[in-house]
Amino acid sequence: MYTTREPALVANVDIDESLKIAKDEIQKKDISQALAIWVLRDQVVTPKQAQIIADLYLTHIDSMKSGFNIWHSSWAISNLYRLGDEAVKAELETAYQKAKKQTDRLKGGQKKIANAHINGEQITTGFIHVGGRYYARGHLVVPGNKKYIQSYEEYRKKQKK
Repeated sequence: MYTTREPALVANVDIDESLKIAKDEIQKKDISQALAIWVLRDQVVTPKQAQIIADLYLTHIDSMKSGFNIWHSSWAISNLYRLGDEAVKAELETAYQKAKKQTDRLKGGQKKIANAHINGEQITTGFIHVGGRYYARGHLVVPGNKKYIQSYEEYRKKQKK
């Protein structure tokens, strides 16, 4: 867990290939729904990629029922927005404004932690724990890094098993 982007960056991530995976994962109704974009939250994205992420978020956030999914997908939007350049921020603006309000849907301790991640002054980056790192390794495409999947096709083959 970090408070800056640099130690959380994964070298050579293929964001476009990883977004193909995110599009599949966000359709699910388990924790993969939120982690689809959460796993991208600290990486550098282009404005076009930010637009795709914003569209995925805005299309699915209102139907998310799990506090975990609401929290983690909104956290992703918050980090991508706050760490992005002006062009990325422009693409994420609507999603970011919506994300900032999602903590109202949460309760108790989850609401407090989510609010700190989404609306807090300090940004929280990194895969945080073993589960986050494990998910990242199966859902971020990083050609040449054997710790991560190598392509969208590899992901699809593993999904069929």
